[in-house]
Amino acid sequence: MGWAIAVHGGARDISRSLPHDRRQPCEEALRHCLQIGVEALESNSPPLDVVQLVVRERENILHFNAGRGSVLRASRRA
Repeated sequence: MGWAIAVHGGARDISRSLPHDRRQPCEEALRHCLQIGVEALESNSPPLDVVQLVVRERENILHFNAGRGSVLRASRRA
């Protein structure tokens, strides 16, 4: 059996209608988190450790509000 990984940005909508300069940093941050998870899984890290690693990384990215509650106010969005 193989593995699969998914990373999402939470409840906030990162729609294609957002201007590129506001959407791109969010998409790049999610790709960064995804790559960290893929590398950890490829090195046979335990799945729970990978989840914690990726969530911690996402919590440190200002474009997201993981661990802080509801969706960020529009004035604070990237």
